[in-house]
Amino acid sequence: MKHNLEHFSELMDTQLTEEVKEIGKQSDILYERLTADLSEDVSSSKIQSIVQEIWSFIQENSTNISISCSKSYMNMLINAYSGDYIKSMTDSKYGKGASDYIVKAFRYYSENNASENN
Repeated sequence: MKHNLEHFSELMDTQLTEEVKEIGKQSDILYERLTADLSEDVSSSKIQSIVQEIWSFIQENSTNISISCSKSYMNMLINAYSGDYIKSMTDSKYGKGASDYIVKAFRYYSENNASENN
């Protein structure tokens, strides 16, 4: 116990790092599923179900629930994936056109699930 108290900050840093890594892994899995077939219609129930999973994942892992539940937060995500920097990173990770596809899928979700996003 004394050791744990003396090294509390180190232990917490390690634990937080592991949690962040796990969140990153789970996020990657969801985005890989979303961008697995860029030819699939973004309005399909399969794609919209994945977007719903991503949205729920964001809400569950957000430190500020009021932000993560808002339509403006979804719009911020859409804007982020539309920007050149995020677009190039996303396309290099998930394939050319992945960022545009994510934007379309998120936009469709936002426009068709407005009552859930307020």
